[in-house]
Amino acid sequence: MKKIILIIPILILTGCLGKSGKGYITKKCEKLENINGKVVKTNIEITSKQGDIETIKITQQYDKNMDIDKIIMSKKSEQNLYKSLDGIQLDINENIFTYNIQANNINEDLKERFNIKKEQHKQIKYYEENGYTCK
Repeated sequence: MKKIILIIPILILTGCLGKSGKGYITKKCEKLENINGKVVKTNIEITSKQGDIETIKITQQYDKNMDIDKIIMSKKSEQNLYKSLDGIQLDINENIFTYNIQANNINEDLKERFNIKKEQHKQIKYYEENGYTCK
């Protein structure tokens, strides 16, 4: 019993509980798409606090054997556009494209473009209705 009483304050003071100890909940969704025999894997990580979405991280990974030159050009154009906007960043790394979205800091056009809902449960429902598996 003394050990438990001693361990709990240590965990709290050191922050070992992480974001979940601060009220954040993270859910992950995944979808595999087959495009002409090549696979595109999309992972989405949704972080919320008190049920409202804080951040969304969308990672699209294209099959290395795909010809994605046109996709890369399009993503670079998109990346340049996002540099002038608040709350969104697009990182490009060969065949992997990662969107980091601060849901509270983006404009309404971006919320519409990415179909961002205010509440996490509605966002997860939207993804599941569009073929994603969420946990």
